[in-house]
Parts: sequence; C-alpha cells; structure tokens
Amino acid sequence: MPSPRLKLKKIWTDVVFFEVNLGLIGNDCTINLDIYLDNAYLDELREGIINFANQLGKHEFTWITGHETGDATHFLSLRFFLAERRGIVGIEVKVDNKMEPPYNMRSNFYLLTEINQIDDFARQLERFIKEETLEIEGII
Repeated sequence: MPSPRLKLKKIWTDVVFFEVNLGLIGNDCTINLDIYLDNAYLDELREGIINFANQLGKHEFTWITGHETGDATHFLSLRFFLAERRGIVGIEVKVDNKMEPPYNMRSNFYLLTEINQIDDFARQLERFIKEETLEIEGII
C-alpha cells in the first residue's frame, strides 16, 4: 500500500496560533518544515480544495503561507490543478525554509494523486481544525 505523501502534526499551541510540522514526500525528495499557522489559514486551504474538487478541471487553486521575498519565516505554496481528465490531480509544491546556509532549503516539485485523496484530505483537515486530532496523513 502506498504511503502518505503529506503529513501535518501539531507540535506546539498558543491561544491564537500553533506550530505544525509539515512533511511532504515527493518522488526524489522529502521536506520537513516547522511553520506557524492558525485555523483561518487551514480553513482557507480546506475550503479551497473542496471548491477545487467540486469544480474539477474548471480552475486551479493555490494556497500560500509565508512570503517568497523579504523577511519571512518560511514560504510554502501548494497549487492544485487537473493533471489528467481521468481525475488525476497534480499538486505543485514550492517551499523555502528561509534559513541561512548551510541550513537553507528551497525546493519545487510535483505530487500526483487522485481526486478522492483530495476529498479525504479536506475531511481530515476539518478534524484537525476542530482539534479532534493533532496529526493527519493523506495524499497517497
């Protein structure tokens, strides 16, 4: 059975925001990134991928956290698009941990999955936002 290619684990919480460890597994690389988020950011991601799945092929959806230029703690972009008409979804991942060398990491790669995996991930995100779980895995 294929392993999940996206993992999200809450590692620290505050009243307003929290820190998560995001793991992404591409064909030739593995990304581990600790970032600060809040439920509004995650709900924006959840709603965006639900709308994308419901209108498959009619538009793309891009979710961005952090900033690509300037003084930021990180940059992460996930662009969801229809890769094949049979329901295969591509996810373009752009990530920069904004650290100084030798710890700096920038990557740009793609994941392929099926539309049902996008639906499942949206359901898991909802559970994560409601704090029914502190860790999710998806996008097989």
